Amino acid sequence: MSERRQMLDLSWPLEPGMPVFPGDPPMSLSPMGELATEGYVSHLASLPVHSGTHVDAPAHVLEDGEALADLPLWRFAGPGVVLDVRVRTALAVTAADIEPHLVWLRAQEPAFVLLLTGDASRWGEAEYYTRGAHLTPEAALLLAGLGLSGVGLDAASADAFGLRWLPAHRALLGAGLIIVENLRDLERLPASGFEFLCLPVLGLDGSPVRAAAALPVGAP
Repeated sequence: MSERRQMLDLSWPLEPGMPVFPGDPPMSLSPMGELATEGYVSHLASLPVHSGTHVDAPAHVLEDGEALADLPLWRFAGPGVVLDVRVRTALAVTAADIEPHLVWLRAQEPAFVLLLTGDASRWGEAEYYTRGAHLTPEAALLLAGLGLSGVGLDAASADAFGLRWLPAHRALLGAGLIIVENLRDLERLPASGFEFLCLPVLGLDGSPVRAAAALPVGAP
């Protein structure tokens, strides 16, 4: 990325009161310093590692899976494409929704496929986490076979809420991919021609990320 780029932020801000997965504790912030007395400002933050816009590592669902710290940094950046699946027959993104695009996807040779499901418009709604877009295991297997670094989506989870053993997660993470969940503004991206970045803050089974797209200056 030697030429100048414009950056588009694809992350939700991490802040108290943001939506969290049902059963997870909310994010909290506690002040640790004041300019008037200590001469500095700092805060103690507490939040689950799978909060807001975040990345899942294979260790999230696999006993011997790699944690984020085990993966080289280049795994978190690379050419991206947006696959618009807003028009579909059910909440789930199925293999039938992806199959017509496989030839195009292979021709692009992306590192990341970002699924535009339309769920970002529901961020903050009561059923955002419990009744949202997700992947069927068959759709996840199709994506896992494309030689990607990762899959991202503007929805809460790659799997349906309450589904045991997270089969879509296992299909993707078991193939060595990473998963980026709770993206936003994917509709503002071109279908291809951008670099996607999702550098993790933590090296665990998951981590919040500042996801972004780098586009050539002057791109629409």
